[in-house]
Amino acid sequence: MGRVTKPVEERRKEIINTAQELFIENGFDKTQMADISKKMNVAQGLVYHYFKSKTDILYAIIDIMADEQILATEELFDQSNGSARDKLAVLFNSQTILKDYSKLIPILISDSAIIEYCLKKMIISALPLLVSLIEYGNEDGSWNYEYPEMAAAFILHGISGVIGVLSPVYQDENEQKALLDVVLRFFESGK
Repeated sequence: MGRVTKPVEERRKEIINTAQELFIENGFDKTQMADISKKMNVAQGLVYHYFKSKTDILYAIIDIMADEQILATEELFDQSNGSARDKLAVLFNSQTILKDYSKLIPILISDSAIIEYCLKKMIISALPLLVSLIEYGNEDGSWNYEYPEMAAAFILHGISGVIGVLSPVYQDENEQKALLDVVLRFFESGK
């Protein structure tokens, strides 16, 4: 059989999807780069051409998860007609995409470097969305922050710290409510 050449992005996605499947099936530690190439029926060097290690592939999966979560949250914001405070509650209740990745959660919380990467990615991805929410709240009178970007960064770093201490993915409904309460109190102090 001849060599199959695919566009770069298509091949990259194929590697990511295959790796994700194997990580879930066999566990991250038990999956080797050779397993990924074997399942794809390609030379191992091809996988290494796109990713230096399986950890790099996992980081790519995290990037995709974060991007999908932000897109889903933006859609929910667009559908919500309430105040900025209402939209903030939507932000804390929008865990729909993460549920699609629930089988990866044990992998993501197994290593402190991976947790740190997830939290940094969350901050970077969510910052523009939270800044626009703060600006919206300034306009609708929900609060008044002179420096929306600084307030958003402060909130996201705080949430990141709390999640890192309590649990990397706060799935417990009481934890979500408590965190929302803390953030709403912060926002309300800006009136």
